Formats: sequence, C-alpha cells, structure tokens
Amino acid sequence: MKKTLVTIFIGIVAGIALIVLFRQSPTKAAGTTEKKPAYTFNITFDSAVPYKLSPSASEEDLVSFAWNEFFALNWKSSYSSSFKYRGYADPAWSYINDKSPYPAEPLVWETYAHRVELRPNDDNMQAFDSEPRYVYASNIPPKNDTVKQNLFNNLDENNEIGSCNLYAKILPDYNTNLQVLYQAKVNRDEFDYKYKNYRKEADLKAAVLKTANNIEMYNDYYYKAGGSTCNCPDTARVFCLPCGGARVPGTLGIYTGALEVKSAWREVTDQEVATHLTRQVLVYEKVNGKTVAVNKRYGLIGLHIVHKLANYPAFTFATFEHVDVDTKDNMGYIRLDPDNTPLGDKKPRLYSRARPIPDVVKASTDYVHIQLSRRNFNSVWKNYRLVGIQGKPSSDTSAFNYFLANYVIESDSALSNFRGSSLEAPYNGGLNLLYKKMRYNQGGCQGCHGVTQLRGSDFSFLMGLKDQPHKTPDISRSDSKLALYLQAFEEVNKSAGKQKKK
Repeated sequence: MKKTLVTIFIGIVAGIALIVLFRQSPTKAAGTTEKKPAYTFNITFDSAVPYKLSPSASEEDLVSFAWNEFFALNWKSSYSSSFKYRGYADPAWSYINDKSPYPAEPLVWETYAHRVELRPNDDNMQAFDSEPRYVYASNIPPKNDTVKQNLFNNLDENNEIGSCNLYAKILPDYNTNLQVLYQAKVNRDEFDYKYKNYRKEADLKAAVLKTANNIEMYNDYYYKAGGSTCNCPDTARVFCLPCGGARVPGTLGIYTGALEVKSAWREVTDQEVATHLTRQVLVYEKVNGKTVAVNKRYGLIGLHIVHKLANYPAFTFATFEHVDVDTKDNMGYIRLDPDNTPLGDKKPRLYSRARPIPDVVKASTDYVHIQLSRRNFNSVWKNYRLVGIQGKPSSDTSAFNYFLANYVIESDSALSNFRGSSLEAPYNGGLNLLYKKMRYNQGGCQGCHGVTQLRGSDFSFLMGLKDQPHKTPDISRSDSKLALYLQAFEEVNKSAGKQKKK
C-alpha cells in the first residue's frame, strides 16, 4: 500500500512538472514570437476628404492617404431634390450602417462639376451647385423623349487622350462591342477658383499664358515667388490652383485643395451589377450620321484622384481600378495615329500590365478588403484595388511608383511607360515638370500632367488651352485629340530647349 502511494505521488509530481514545462516552452508550431504584420496602415473609412500629408510621408503613409481619399469621395453624398448642394457627404450614412453593395444615390465625387460645366461652350459658367448642364458648341438632341441629359455622369470621352481606344471582353473574336468611356470632374475648390478669378475664357487664357511665360523666364509661377505655387497673390494674375491645408485668403477656413477625378466605365451585365458601381449614365451614339444623347447602364472600372496639397504642390496622383480588368475582362486597345485613325491592325490587341503593383500597395488592398468585410460583407468596393500613388516628383526611375499607370486609363505603351518630353518621344527622359524652381523628368501620371503645368495650367489638362473648352463629345470630333496633345508636348520641348541654353 505504502509503495503504491509513493508511486502515485511521484506520478503527480511528474505531471505537474510536464505541465509547467509545456506552458513555458512553446512548440515548434507556435514559434518563439508572434509574427507582426509587414505594414502598418492608417485607413479611416471616413467622410472627410483628407488634405494633410506629411512632407516626409512613408510609402505606407502615401497609400493610406490614397485610400482615405477613395473612401471619402465614394461616401454617399447629401445631394437630393430638397438639398441641392454638391460635393458634401451625408453625415447619417457610413460604410457600416448601409449593408447594400453601394448607395443608389450619388456619391460625393459624382456630384462634382464635369469638365463641360467647368468650361461651357457658351462661356456662361454657372455656379457649382447648379443642376448639371452640358453646353457643347452645338445642341445634341436626345435619342427619344425618355433620355435624361442632366445626369451627373456624362461619359463624353471615348479614348485615352487620343492615344488609343480601349475595349472590354474582346475575346474570342477580338470584337469592339464594349468600348471604355471616360469623364473628368473637379471639386468645389478648383471650380470656385476659376469661377471667382477667371470665369471668362479670355481671362483664363491670359492667366495661363502669363504663367507659362513666367515659368519659362523665372522657373516660377510669378516673379519672386520663391518656388511657391500655393496661394499666389491675386495681383500676380497667374494660374495657381488652391492647395489643401492652406488658409482661404481673408477667412479662417482651410482649403481641401484643388481635386480632379477621372473615371473609366464600360457597359455591364445583370450579373456584374453587384460587383461594379453601376449607374445610369449619359452617353452618345451616331444615328444616321448624327450624334444623339442616350442613357445606358455602365459600371465603374477605373478612378484617378489628382489632389493639390500644401506639402505636395505638384499634386498627389492616386489611381484605382476594378480587380477584373487584367484578368476576366479581356481588355484590348487599338492605337490611334494623329489623324484619329487606327494604327496598323484595326482589331484590338490584348496587353499586359507594364509593371507589377508594389507589395505595399497590394498589402493595403488586402487590408482594406478585410476591413470592408467586417463593416459590410456586400460592399462593392471589395472588388476594387489601389494601383499606386505618386507624391513628390523625382527623376529617379527607381522611385516609388515612378511609372504609375492605371490599366484602363493609361493602357498603351506610350502612356504606361511614360517618362518623356512628348507623346512622340515618351521614353526620352526629357524634363517635363517644375517643382520648387527645379525641373524634373517625372514618369507616369505626374510626368504627363507636368507637361500642362509647364504650359501654365498648374498640372490640369482641364484648364489648359489645347482642346479646351470641349466643343463636342469625342464621338462627334472631326479633328484629332492626339494631334492637339502632341502639339502641346512639342511646345514644352521647345521651352525645355531654351532652358538648357540659359
């Protein structure tokens, strides 16, 4: 009996020792330390459009800023039949309390002003909160009495700055049934800057030309600007869009900053409505040789956000796209020549993404999709991803997102690999951007927009003097959009040549 008790006691002690040892010594499967996430993001899913970004922002800071812009702009707007104020978020809505894929009502950015509202062909610019009004050089009749011509989404562009036409679902027969269409919009700060200072085209032209001349003479927007392109004095009479975070002159208010949104769309099927932001839109088609307005159902596949900030006066360029564009959508483009006719094969060609999306950017999309699932499992935004963001200019081709390009907005090689001084020489490394009195060879979106900066319109093609104001939707054009852009680039080349001689 005594021997048995001793044996039991020894067994209990041994068991306790094993338990203690097990708790203090993790198994191989558990590992010695918990693995920490590779990146840390500060993505808020908030309605306030961000305007603060550290001048020393890290890659994680930049991609977080891009997503915060995205979610603020895709917030449900407060616009309604009883509250006709554009560009404001609905304070009662959130990504948590709405379990539908997306609001049926307009989103904040959809209520922004279209490029034709910004520069109407009758030179009679209306206030920002006016009902959408699209005035071209000649009246475009509706196809029938049911067509609504005052919709917020007016897809009047049918190519990528005249460089190529883009099509979806081209396989198996390389068809051109689903052409990608585009539109461009501006926020209240950018619109009101023009409305208050250069409402008439003659005044805008004078300011843009003066700014371009100053850049050529002083490498500055105005004499003794000291490299600043924020809050240029009214007395300078130059074109200088407001910077986010800067004080609104004469008030205690703070600018959100000039902000432009370019979006890409295609027709969608019934099955795709839940996976694409889908809207009834205004588009144009030919009937018996004449252009008419029609309403159709289109889905969003690409979104550019271009934003001027006090710490980033050369703008930030963030771009997003639908996750299917480079897989299921079978996209193909047809290159155009300066005569607006197809280059070579008249059938669309398949293409690959020019460069991979950076790991930190892909990680941010993964993070966002997880967070969206926790808020609203049905959210349509789980089908969209960030492609990248550009901040401060650089001539270093290895810089973060140097060659930033959206798969459905900069599709062909000239745009997706751009780092040149013109569309005829897109890879020549020519100077194409001014930042703090220094000229840079910037690639991607920022470098392309830099061309219009050097021509005096502060990175905005919408405010430029080439191809503006738009006389007609692209489908009705008799001239070549590409030829006009080529001419603009060539003028910048001549300016750069003069700079080198100085």
